[in-house]
Formats: sequence, C-alpha cells, structure tokens
Amino acid sequence: MKFRAALIAAPFLIAACGNASSEVAKEGDAAPAAKGDTVKGDSIAATDMILGDPKAKVTLIEYASVTCPHCAAFNETVMPDIKEKFVSTGKVKLVFREFPTAPANYSLIGSVLARCAAEKAGSPDAYFLVVDALFRTQHDWIKDNPKAELVKIVAQAGMDEAALDACLQRQELVEVINNNAKQGMEKYDINGTPQFILNGEKMAYKTKEEFVQQVEDAVEKAGS
Repeated sequence: MKFRAALIAAPFLIAACGNASSEVAKEGDAAPAAKGDTVKGDSIAATDMILGDPKAKVTLIEYASVTCPHCAAFNETVMPDIKEKFVSTGKVKLVFREFPTAPANYSLIGSVLARCAAEKAGSPDAYFLVVDALFRTQHDWIKDNPKAELVKIVAQAGMDEAALDACLQRQELVEVINNNAKQGMEKYDINGTPQFILNGEKMAYKTKEEFVQQVEDAVEKAGS
C-alpha cells in the first residue's frame, strides 16, 4: 500500500505508548459532539467523537493511539466495564481524542479511516466500531503491507477499497488528529497513551479497579 507523505507524522507527534501505567498525573450509543459544551474549561469541539449521552454530567476524555498496545489492552480489559456501567447507562460520555504514537504514520492512517467511516455512516457509531477493530487486530494490520487487513476492517462500517483510498487523501482529517495531539500536550501535558481526563482533571491509575472506582466517584459527586 502506498501512503501519501501527508500521512507521515507531524513533528510534534512524539508521544510514547504506555506512560499511563506508571504515572499519568495526580489529581451506549454514540452521539455527535455538542459543539460548545464545556468540561471545566475544555470545550467539546464539533470534531470530537463522543460515545454515550452528550448531556451526561460526567465526561471522560481518552487520549489514545490505535497503534499503541497498551491502549489496545485497556480497550479489551477496562473499557468494556466503563461502557457497560457508566456510558450505556447515560452517566458518562466518553470523548475519544487521537494521540498518534509509533508507528505514527500508521496511527494517523487508522484514525483517518475511522473518521471517514463515521462520516459515511453519519454517526460516530462507525468511528468507535473501526477503532475497536483496529485495537483488536493490531498484530494483523500493523505490518509492511496493511491494506488488505484495513479493507476488511473498514468493510464492517460499509466502506470498500475505493472509499478507503479516497479517505487517505483527506489531509483535513490529518490536521484534526494532529490538532487533538497538539492541544492535549498544551492543555493537559499529555505525553503518552492511554491517558485520561475525568471532568477536567488528569487521572492517575494503576489497576482496573482503581480506574473504575475513580469514575464511580465522579458519577456520585455529579449526582448522575
């Protein structure tokens, strides 16, 4: 597969995968972003991908990369509980923001394809479907010639090979993704993936139980 130079990582994409497990910081159904909503100083942009009720009182922002194995592990072991207990019940909305890590060009490609899938379907549901598939099949598509595997993944969202090829010409989507990473660095000092912002505060966690408890505490505090 021949990738355009436009999909090569921008200079500020220098994050590492896995910092979240050591020290991050101290302290449903998918829905379109509600432009202008504020999470303790952080505006929800029209380009944000939201899973859950956009009116939920608790906002969990995830900065992650589809090429990060630690993000894939979190997606497999922790996120299902978060979705079941909090997102699907309308208590928490999940905002997913791309933060490309090595190989950053592949991370950008995967994220661009997920955004094209959402655009084609007219709903962020397809975005999260593709992102989940990219996490679950990292060993299959992160290789020298990933096109065949990527075609299989986006087919789940109704995209064919021609749509995939056209999607990879979308420089404006690359700019959205790069801007997510840049703002994450500047606003929250994001320096690795996965990292999380819970109602405007960076989260620190080392276990699944601790992470779930922090979200539960935020829900109780918000009175959701």
